[in-house]
Amino acid sequence: MRLIFIFLLSIGTAYGQGSREIKVGYADRYDSLPKIHFEATSKESFDRLPQQGQLIHKAIAMDKGMLAIPSGKGRLRLKKYNGSPGQGDGFRGWKYAGYFPLLKMHALFSHSVSEHIGFSDLVLIDSITADRYSIVSIGDDAVEVPIPSPDGRFLAYYYNPIYERNSSFIGVLAVDAKDSHTKGHISELMSFQTKDWGVENIRWAGSSSFIVKAYTVEIAGQSRTRKYAYYLGRLDPANDKTGRN
Repeated sequence: MRLIFIFLLSIGTAYGQGSREIKVGYADRYDSLPKIHFEATSKESFDRLPQQGQLIHKAIAMDKGMLAIPSGKGRLRLKKYNGSPGQGDGFRGWKYAGYFPLLKMHALFSHSVSEHIGFSDLVLIDSITADRYSIVSIGDDAVEVPIPSPDGRFLAYYYNPIYERNSSFIGVLAVDAKDSHTKGHISELMSFQTKDWGVENIRWAGSSSFIVKAYTVEIAGQSRTRKYAYYLGRLDPANDKTGRN
């Protein structure tokens, strides 16, 4: 059923000439790749890290009620999100999340409804080629906005399943320097999945390591409390697919 809405999404969107739609983050691809290994670290180590490579949140131009996304191939006119009730099933539109100057990419969320269930996807649009990279989620909701490494070689992102308390998925994508803005230059690198804790935040500790702020929810009667732990993940240089060492 969700394929129908992917089709509706595509016909409701105008892309620049020659732009492509590329999906990354499929579970079967990650299954054949190395897993991220974590070791415990401290809150102090996490707190001293800067939040680098973050989105620039800015207002996007409108064109006759449509989002007007600038790109090297002209403006992309996308249906603005409409969440008003009583619409029934169908594509709801796009929400603009912001712009990554480091990656030269726009970040957006697409939304649709099927059989009264909402679906969303996180999409990165290359501001030069207008190519669209959809990051596949393991659930109905979109993954969180990815966090670029300081040098832009990697993207770390996470997803916390709504109906599985204290569970999470973390994916790392490689940004290929050799093919940047010319070919499909984002691909799966490593992943991690657990049923022991959720993810609240990720901060890069360098060009090839990051720290996860993890939590577990404890329920006592009507109250819920979060307990935090911190984990350092390192990327194996042998798995570096970016063409840079």
